[in-house]
Formats: sequence, C-alpha cells, structure tokens
Amino acid sequence: MDSIQFIEQFIVFIEDHLREDIDFDEVLMEMDVESKSFLTLFTALVGMSPADYQKRRQLTEIALEVYDGHRRLTDIIKYYNHKDLAQFKDDYQKFFGISVYDTDKFIEEMPLQYRISFEINPTAKREPFSETRSLDGYRLIGVEEFFNMNSYNEKKKTRYLNYLLNSGIISEILKHNNGPIKGLFVMERYSYGEIQVFVGTASDMNTPFTTTYTPSGLYQIFESDGQLDVETKKLYEYIFRRWLVKEHVELDLTFSIELIKGLTHSIDDSVIVQVWQSIID
Repeated sequence: MDSIQFIEQFIVFIEDHLREDIDFDEVLMEMDVESKSFLTLFTALVGMSPADYQKRRQLTEIALEVYDGHRRLTDIIKYYNHKDLAQFKDDYQKFFGISVYDTDKFIEEMPLQYRISFEINPTAKREPFSETRSLDGYRLIGVEEFFNMNSYNEKKKTRYLNYLLNSGIISEILKHNNGPIKGLFVMERYSYGEIQVFVGTASDMNTPFTTTYTPSGLYQIFESDGQLDVETKKLYEYIFRRWLVKEHVELDLTFSIELIKGLTHSIDDSVIVQVWQSIID
C-alpha cells in the first residue's frame, strides 16, 4: 500500500505548509511523482483535490482561532497570508455560509475540515459490476479544455460537462457516434502543468471536432448507475479503498477514462457510468 502511505505523507506536507501558496505541480516534479496519478489517488482517497483540502483546512484553522478570540482578525489573516480583508471575508462567507463575525454563535454547526487520516478496510458492501477486458485503441472525436493542475477538481470538470450539455455540443458530438462503443467518453491527461479534459465519442467520421485515441491494452472496467458526479466519486473510492486492497495490481494512472451512457438533458440525470482503469502488465 505504498500509494496510500504516500498520500498520508503528503497530507502531512500540506499541514506543515498550510499557510503557504503551494505549487503542487512543482512540488510533485521535485518528488519525481506523476501529477495526474497523484491527483487521481489523492482525490479518490481524501475526497477532494489537494488544493481544496489545503483551503478547507486553512479556513478551519482560522475559524477556530476566531472562535478562541485570542488575536485580532487582521492579525490572524495576516498570519495565514491573506492580504485582502474584504476578499477573505467573502471567501469565508461562501465557504461557511456565515459572516466571520458570527463564528462564535455558529461554531457547532459549521462544516469544519479537520485533519484527515484514514484506514483502508475491506467491507461487506455490495460491489459495483467489474470486468477485465483487453481493448484496442478507439478513435475519439470531440472537444478539449485545459485546467491548471494546482486548482483542478471534480467540480470544474462537472461544470465543463454542464456547459457542453447546455450549449448543445454534447448532442452534436453524439450524432457522430458510429464506433463500437456507444456513449460519451471523458478522458483526463496531464500536459505541461495542466490537466487536459477531452470529451468525445467513438467515431470514424470526418468532423470539425478534435481527434484523439484511447490507449490500447488491458483494462479493468467498473460500472454503476445513478447521478453522474455521485456515482463517479463512489467508483473511484471503491477502486482505491477496496478493490486495490484485495487485488494488488498496478494501475496506470497517468490518464483516466470515464464512459457515460444516457447523458442527454441534464447533468443531474440518472446515467450509466463506467470508469476504465488501465492495468500495467
């Protein structure tokens, strides 16, 4: 379980540098750790991106200091490197849903983020459908967007999908779905400090859309159904918290592939979602 131990150690690193502006991509390069693999593991095991974890932890520590009342607010936010008091108050209000000056009244109800530690224990929960398949590479046509590695999280991906859905782009992409796999592919890869999110479908047609290919090889395919963001999160948690504990295989996490079936009207629709994990022989 070296990957789990590394995530635990990285949480310690974040805690030790909680007040700093961490360039996660730069830190990982210095550690010789592949950024996409790290982001996938961290998000699956911790439940949020490293940047989100740092922000939640920092705001929680500030809230606890405000509640204690031993230092002035201006001194507290200066200590945590917040240079703009008005911007800090706005961030605090958005995160906790209350004014910073109401902290002492509502501290018990606030969604504080305490330091995370976890144990990985197999359970008797019903497992998602899963199968191993050897797959050729598929030609995909679609669109792509790039997000900064340091601020990328699942919410940004969901918002991007929602934009493509509402603008009719997903509908137009799926009109060209004449390949052997039906549905909408979402593929993530690391590219020079950014996360490339490609959204497309299997097709051999000539279109104005961007073209890419899925890597061929051996895959473990996990499937569930329900609301997209909920089921995708559950599948990744299952893979890294339970499935890997039992199987002891090595996965190639330098890219990730999700296949969505039934996404037509709303991001909140019930869909079939698959997570394809490439197995390293």
